[in-house]
Amino acid sequence: MQTTERTEGDALLSLEAAAEFLCVSKSTLYRLLDQRKLAGMKAGKQWRFRKEDLLAYMRRGPAAQALARVPMPVLDAELDFLAAELEKAGSSTAESDDPTLDGEAGKITQLVRRMVSLLYALRASDLHLNPAWTPGGPTVQMVYRVDGALREVRQLPMALHEALMLEWKRLAEMALETTDRPQEGPVRLVYGNLRSAVRVAVLPTIYGEKLSVRTIPTKVPTMAALEITHTPLTEWARRQRGLILFVGPTGSGKSTTLSAFLLDIINTCACNVFSVLDPIEYEFPQGVNHVKVRGFGVAEGLRAVRYHDPDVIAVGEFAGDPEEAELEAWLAETGHLVLTTMHASDAISPLYAYLDAGVKRLLLGNNMIGVCLQMLAPKPCPACLAPAAVESELRARIAREAAGGGYTVPDDAIFRNPAGCDACGGQGYRGRTALHEFLTFTPTVRAAFLRSDTPEEFEAAVRRLGQPSFFAAQVKRAVEGSLALDTVLKYLPMAG
Repeated sequence: MQTTERTEGDALLSLEAAAEFLCVSKSTLYRLLDQRKLAGMKAGKQWRFRKEDLLAYMRRGPAAQALARVPMPVLDAELDFLAAELEKAGSSTAESDDPTLDGEAGKITQLVRRMVSLLYALRASDLHLNPAWTPGGPTVQMVYRVDGALREVRQLPMALHEALMLEWKRLAEMALETTDRPQEGPVRLVYGNLRSAVRVAVLPTIYGEKLSVRTIPTKVPTMAALEITHTPLTEWARRQRGLILFVGPTGSGKSTTLSAFLLDIINTCACNVFSVLDPIEYEFPQGVNHVKVRGFGVAEGLRAVRYHDPDVIAVGEFAGDPEEAELEAWLAETGHLVLTTMHASDAISPLYAYLDAGVKRLLLGNNMIGVCLQMLAPKPCPACLAPAAVESELRARIAREAAGGGYTVPDDAIFRNPAGCDACGGQGYRGRTALHEFLTFTPTVRAAFLRSDTPEEFEAAVRRLGQPSFFAAQVKRAVEGSLALDTVLKYLPMAG
């Protein structure tokens, strides 16, 4: 019996059996042999494999197995494509490549490095790798978001998908073997002169894992750099206590503006500043105590900060937690300046979200400083911004909606659109600009809030008191010549 067991254990597997054991195709098995990644023995014209050699290959992990399935000519072609794209964008592989990397694993790493380098060369905010089914078969769409618009740069072969996902997961310290649930994590990269910080997220889809990479600026911008000057924020920054909300949709730059606002405060006064954020995207070189929210919630972090003599507290995105809402309002009441962000598409509803979370209207109204609603839009190229023809019916509708929001359009107002020129590469737009509505809690606005039962009643009162709506503010910018008519029309309220 022992002799029989030893014979069976030492039995050699055929090529077909070995392929089935490894769950790969026969052609992949041949490639592994050619690349000397797998040991095998030739018996005449037939390949034979020892099970222990197959097990040793499998123990090398998913990354090694994924790399083994990558056709090298395909990988080389994509590296060449990205090299050409970097050159077109005014960069080169010298900015991204590491000459010490070689082999399949090194080439996949170089491919990822070139993707990141192109992200910055294009001045894009996001990179997406989307597995998709096209008429030509499965592919991976490589898409960059440039100036707020998605731009498909390449359709990568699906053969690269698994290896790319594993490399990104490795960089973000995610679980490599996990493919059936979302994961996310930060990545800090240093490529030559490029110091980059990105947030990586993967999400399972029906065609495979989707990857999103979002850039995180490593340097806190100033309000002047963001071109947010001559606004109520200047006056709000002088306040010693109260609550300020920075609101807007996803990707509207709320956290960036909050951080720039906080930087202005730090640069103008000596105060004890805390941030209770998760994740922490902007790290101030000095002047801010970053509370690491791990293993406890934001509310617990706020309770703890109370005992450290805070002057200013920046809080992470408010998502309706009653305890957090109460603490923010109470901290504002007790002499602290509290800043927070929230997802919203208008400046009124966030206030009622706090009421819905249980904050008393009197407590909130007495401590609100203001709400900054922000959205991002393409910035028109000033070199080719030219008068645009507007039909009389559309002009009348724009004027009517703007008037309802508190701005009167002059009869001789001229609206403009960019025509496209050499300066903007024919696109008509260069970069993005922040669009705002500022709701300042003056004594009369505060009184209106305290007596208004519904958001609609309060908004009507705010407009009567002369504070313009978001749409009215953008029409004013368009009349002044700093915003395109096409952008204004995107925010034109629906008729009826």
